[in-house]
Amino acid sequence: MFKRSLSHLDKLPKTQVAEWLGGIDTVICGTDGVLWQENNPIKGSVEAFNTIQAKGKRSLIVTNACCLTHSELFQKAKCLGFKVKEQDILSSAGAVSNYLTDRKFKKKLLVLGGEGIRKDVQKAGFCAVANDQRPDDRNRLKWVQNLVLDPDVGAVLVARVDDMETNQMLVACNYLQNPKVLFLTTSTDGFQTLGKSRVPDAGTVTAAIEVIVHRKPTVLGKPNPRILGKLIESGDIKPEKTLMIGNSLKSDIVFANICGFQSLLVGCENGAFDEAEKVKKEGDEKMMKLVPDTFLASFAPFLDFLCTEVKAGNEKDKKTQEHKGGSVKQQIK
Repeated sequence: MFKRSLSHLDKLPKTQVAEWLGGIDTVICGTDGVLWQENNPIKGSVEAFNTIQAKGKRSLIVTNACCLTHSELFQKAKCLGFKVKEQDILSSAGAVSNYLTDRKFKKKLLVLGGEGIRKDVQKAGFCAVANDQRPDDRNRLKWVQNLVLDPDVGAVLVARVDDMETNQMLVACNYLQNPKVLFLTTSTDGFQTLGKSRVPDAGTVTAAIEVIVHRKPTVLGKPNPRILGKLIESGDIKPEKTLMIGNSLKSDIVFANICGFQSLLVGCENGAFDEAEKVKKEGDEKMMKLVPDTFLASFAPFLDFLCTEVKAGNEKDKKTQEHKGGSVKQQIK
């Protein structure tokens, strides 16, 4: 109905939006900037999210976040008030583990950042290690020249690094000089917003490494459908009846377009809406994958449309019953 139109849902008749939502069975939500901001739920998001399930739809949380383990992420969502099952939270850690399993990976995985993802990958049976090489008091250039590289490291994974040290990137770059060492990342997003502030995301470090090693990484978080496991393949979710709600064009909206989902962009602070509007205006077909179907300033107003959908459904059922009743009366006559 709204394919790549960037339609402002709050400017449309609620009944029209309700009709659209009536065809949605599964709603997938991102985390930071959609449901919560660091350790605080975004106003109205808890009520909107919990109402999705209350109205008979399936709700999933799919995130590239990697600072927490899967279990810790579930506990965080639960403590913030979101009613979600642990199996309905999917993160980039699962995608990384599945990817390594498919490749029959037996070597060590060097992880930059993402303490949570490192622990989850270890739990999945892989040897995931953090960099422990530092120049200390040595001259940095001489230290780099004399780096001792572990021949058993077969992959480098770049995740979000809040306490990034230059030496971590230096070590990673030197491992990635070897084309046989896999170059992996959880995301291509350059930053995350914290109110009006911004913090670097995995894409920032990944882009810097790309420039140095002249290689492109394999992205295993969104927009890679691998993060969903076998949910689409098994038929557990139907793409045409699934809505992706996110605040990133590169991760969430492209992910929705690749998977065949419908999409809702929320939030204005990170500049995504302005970028999408520009792309839509220019009309470059190659870039249109960045344009969402719909837009809301925040996730909270979604609750109103869910409630309108129920009212619209009740009215429809009432009219159907009245029609059936009339037909019976005519038959009696």
